[in-house]
Amino acid sequence: MTSYIKTAAMITLCIFIPPIGWLFMYKYSNFDKKTNAALAAVCCVFFLYANISAGNLNIFGGDKNFEIRMTPENFREKFNASAQKLAPNLDLSIDAPLIVEKKSFRYEFTPKTSLEGKLDDNGKIFELKIFTEPETKDESFQTINVLGLLIATLNPELDAEDRGEVLRDLRMLKNVSTEEIYDWTTNRGLVTYSVHSDKGKSTFTAELK
Repeated sequence: MTSYIKTAAMITLCIFIPPIGWLFMYKYSNFDKKTNAALAAVCCVFFLYANISAGNLNIFGGDKNFEIRMTPENFREKFNASAQKLAPNLDLSIDAPLIVEKKSFRYEFTPKTSLEGKLDDNGKIFELKIFTEPETKDESFQTINVLGLLIATLNPELDAEDRGEVLRDLRMLKNVSTEEIYDWTTNRGLVTYSVHSDKGKSTFTAELK
């Protein structure tokens, strides 16, 4: 391997895969120790800057709110994109801007199914609730589809089977007595999903970390 190829490979590895790059530098570098140290420091700073800017690292601790929390309008756009892709014939899109009042908003899909969101101090959603009281099979089917679209919006990495698993974890795909009171919780990524049902009235909650 010629000198300039080794140097180029070493710098590339130091930038994109620092541990391997440093090992490569230790074995093959033609530079002196001070030059190696300076080069490693520059590559490390670039690596950290690129990953922090992309949201892949959070070296200051705390949660990764920036990765999942979104504004109401951004949520509406993503929800509608999911509705258009997954359920284009069900007319479940949010057809009006979400108006925020006192750090919360509400949208009514039908008189029996509504959405409520709460915002943090940065105007980003940290909690979403769907209130539903289905009385017919059609209303239950619509509720399941709204829940599925919400999951697809918050966890776009999940496929149809995985979204169904979330609903199964919450016992949403089984016949439950309308007189039964129950609570179930499950987690996917940075979202905690839960459902509370009491005498036919159900509240589906998504908490964003």
